[in-house]
Amino acid sequence: MPAATDTSPSRKTLRQQLRNRRRNLSIYTQKQAASGICRVLRQQRWFQRAKHLAVYLASDGEVDPQQLIRLAHQLGKKVYLPVLHPLQRGFLCFVRYDTHTPMQANRFGIHEPRLRGYGHLRQNQRKAQALNLVLMPLVGFDLQGGRLGMGGGFYDRTFAARPAKFNQPLLIGLAHDCQRVEHLSVADWDVPLAGVVTGSGFYPSV
Repeated sequence: MPAATDTSPSRKTLRQQLRNRRRNLSIYTQKQAASGICRVLRQQRWFQRAKHLAVYLASDGEVDPQQLIRLAHQLGKKVYLPVLHPLQRGFLCFVRYDTHTPMQANRFGIHEPRLRGYGHLRQNQRKAQALNLVLMPLVGFDLQGGRLGMGGGFYDRTFAARPAKFNQPLLIGLAHDCQRVEHLSVADWDVPLAGVVTGSGFYPSV
């Protein structure tokens, strides 16, 4: 698989424009979006059935999933956060998360569960393909399943080998409505989304 690092000038320009849009959202709008996403997800059968789900901690104006994390714990679901893989550079692993999980900032300044050696990783990790649902951050999206991320390709590398015939894990983006675009040019390595949830509703990929 080619290195999934996005350096296309047009995508870089669009990425910056969309990042500015979400950064400029008011605190009220951010909270409304987070609450709306929780309401929408509760109605989705695939969310109701998911026992092991991955989410993320927000940065740079991303939709904040803290309400969603609390909801998932209340419903008895096991929640995992992405961690930069300590042995496979450019990949993610997923580590169990709750309010007592020790955290640390990674090299991008994003907080993730702190690993205490490889044994701790194996004990608390769930393989990416064994997750039922992955709720992913994004910069932009279209209704064809296209996702514009931050350009590092971590999610794309991690899920490139996902067995599509089993449709697991289900890859769903979380976004603000202002992050939707008419059409995204996709790269060969881009892994498509099954849909995107915003505060307004669920948009399955067509």
